[in-house]
Amino acid sequence: MQAAILMEKIELFERDVMQFLTIPDDKSTFEERVGSPDELSSVIGRITMNFSALEDTLSECIIKVIGQSNAVGQIITAELSFKNKINLFSSLYFEQKDKVEFNAFPGLQTKHFKEIIKALNKCEILRNQVIHSKFSHKVKEKIIRTKVTAKQKIGLNVINEETDVIKLFNIADFIVSVGYALDEFCIIEN
Repeated sequence: MQAAILMEKIELFERDVMQFLTIPDDKSTFEERVGSPDELSSVIGRITMNFSALEDTLSECIIKVIGQSNAVGQIITAELSFKNKINLFSSLYFEQKDKVEFNAFPGLQTKHFKEIIKALNKCEILRNQVIHSKFSHKVKEKIIRTKVTAKQKIGLNVINEETDVIKLFNIADFIVSVGYALDEFCIIEN
């Protein structure tokens, strides 16, 4: 009798666990699930999508500089973090800058390159600030971004910053602009 009760509890437990471990197969629409899309969620989604496109552009630039097939280039870049892609691109640039002609004004290529690297790093910082923060509505137009860190040297640090959808949209647009500048710079001639 006790064995049967134990087996039943185990089966119920396994069923419940599987519900948490299985992606739902819900066919309802976005609006049916949560209502009309809100601006905050939409702009955070744009930042995420724009950053993903920027990362793809950076990978494509690396592939162009190494002069290998897309498959070989993707093998090299696929598992790299964004920061490591920047480091690789920078190292390749300094190794190849005398052999590869990038799309920049003569005499200003390295200066242009360094500005792009700064902008890429800024994109990552801005993206991480958004993606790794909690957002809450304070009043109708204002939003509070909260970021909690605990670093070895300073301990607990809680940042509360007032922001709005327009500031976040500016981040999304900045990421797109940097992607265009990077793509244009990487029109190269070997």
